[in-house]
Amino acid sequence: MQYALPYGKTTQLISIPESYSVEFVLGLSTQKSPDLKVLIEKAFSNPLDSAPISDIVHTGNSVVIVVDDYTRPCPTKQLLPHLLRILKKLGIPASDITILIATGTHHSPNQDQLKQLLGKRIVQEYKVVSNDNKTSEYVPIGRSTFDHEMSINKIYVDADVKIILSDIEYHYFAGFGGTRKSILPGIASKVTIQQNHAMMFDEHAATGELEKNPVSIEMQEAFNMVGCDFCIGVVLDQDHQVVGIWTGDASKVMDQGVKMVKQLYSKKINCEPDVIITAADGLPHDINLYQSLKALHTASTVIKNNGSIVLAAECKDGLGNSLYQHWLERYGTAEEVQKQLKNHFEIGAHKAYYHRDIIERFTVYLSSNFHSSYVQKKLGFIPMKTIQESFNCIVSDNKDVEKILIVPNGSTTFLFR
Repeated sequence: MQYALPYGKTTQLISIPESYSVEFVLGLSTQKSPDLKVLIEKAFSNPLDSAPISDIVHTGNSVVIVVDDYTRPCPTKQLLPHLLRILKKLGIPASDITILIATGTHHSPNQDQLKQLLGKRIVQEYKVVSNDNKTSEYVPIGRSTFDHEMSINKIYVDADVKIILSDIEYHYFAGFGGTRKSILPGIASKVTIQQNHAMMFDEHAATGELEKNPVSIEMQEAFNMVGCDFCIGVVLDQDHQVVGIWTGDASKVMDQGVKMVKQLYSKKINCEPDVIITAADGLPHDINLYQSLKALHTASTVIKNNGSIVLAAECKDGLGNSLYQHWLERYGTAEEVQKQLKNHFEIGAHKAYYHRDIIERFTVYLSSNFHSSYVQKKLGFIPMKTIQESFNCIVSDNKDVEKILIVPNGSTTFLFR
């Protein structure tokens, strides 16, 4: 039987003999993709528990629109023009609108990336600013219930009208992405993000968990403190087609998005697999290893002890984070990384913990854009050109392989037994 897994903008194929017990877990996709224009019109015409945007924005208002960065699949280029047309009809000139990129601690996008993200016309006609932990100005908004002083980008805090546009999907320690995550970490200061993400070691900081998750709870507290006048949430299926759009009150938007994400990507598996063959959802999720590691984490939650994981992730931008690389090279065990992070948490370094933890417990094969010697010597993975070669290597070395799980959308799927 042949299976296809996403890899960058392409796919990789793998054939597995019928003698093996194979479970194929795929996010749901619609037989016919909904008309995006119809979805957009319906969402803006029927805001959830909110006045329409025409009653919220008035001439003379300063407007800030927070959008996801290039590591998220949100179809900003398709949705933002509709919002901007509405604002233009309401008498809001481009000079009163700022588009704020929620980069968190990620690198600010360059001009080419901005054009891919927003479209050339928008980049030329509107003020576009990236949240930059080194240069942005932040203002304190209060203390969380975890006794953390939180600071948010001044551009957003000072705006008369605050709008958020984001995609909603599973997140491996924040529970879910979307809405409140656009504020923290999206446009928060580095210290604010570090304090928040340091709580990732809590047992409730897990995929799909919101109510008891301290990371998500503090994100929501920051969101509530700073406010949001109008929220736009989007859910994509496994083919990256938009299947849900909601606007209005952020909590209602989040509720609807979470409900659909669970329907699409929450998967109960039937066995404890010996081998998991997975991919990091293709571009943009596999743009670098920093992002792709989420797929390995998903696999690590359900595979048998000492099992083998095969990951297809292009990683055309390399590791994606210098602290991740530095800590990976500096500390040789997950325990050492965890100890140092608990003493002084650094955002980016936390990926080194997940990385070390996974390779200590499982054998990982990687098909990527990295040079093979780097993969083996620096990453601790076994380099392979393709996932087919990886599988062939596993079965030739291990005669006890019986149960195989294939997960093409490893970065966004929630697996449980």
